[in-house]
Amino acid sequence: MTDPHATLRGLLTGRLRGHERRLRRFTERDWRRYGDLLAGALLVAVRRRFVAGQDRAPVIRFVASARERYDAGGHDVDPVLAEALVWAALGERQPVPDSAAAVVARTVLLLGLLEDEGLTDSERDEILAAAAQAVDASTQDAERQETDRTRIRDRVRGAVPGREAP
Repeated sequence: MTDPHATLRGLLTGRLRGHERRLRRFTERDWRRYGDLLAGALLVAVRRRFVAGQDRAPVIRFVASARERYDAGGHDVDPVLAEALVWAALGERQPVPDSAAAVVARTVLLLGLLEDEGLTDSERDEILAAAAQAVDASTQDAERQETDRTRIRDRVRGAVPGREAP
């Protein structure tokens, strides 16, 4: 069994060989958790550096800098997508749908933000813990909503004989 949290932490601390090995063993559930943790960590890191309503130039400069450092060929990270991820994290636009390109861009942006801040291991762990906490709370909310929908559907079915709820 793999641990998406440990895998992401390994990436953020520069243990690339271990990161790649763990990724190869991921189940579908691990991939979902990893993607959620990555998105959550990016959200926390973006909000530490940028604020909603600010000038666009610092975001554009940051994205260009991160791409220069982590996208050597300049083809793996679409700058428009990367900027959209930052603005979405700030609540300035709709969330960006998950895709392979979004995962790559989130990874590059997160690496850039954490490197720029020069975080200690404990500060990096705090960001990952905050991301995990947010993901867990979101997951619990989604499960609670699904349970509520099921209860409502069951009540409707029971209230009208022979009728099934949508």
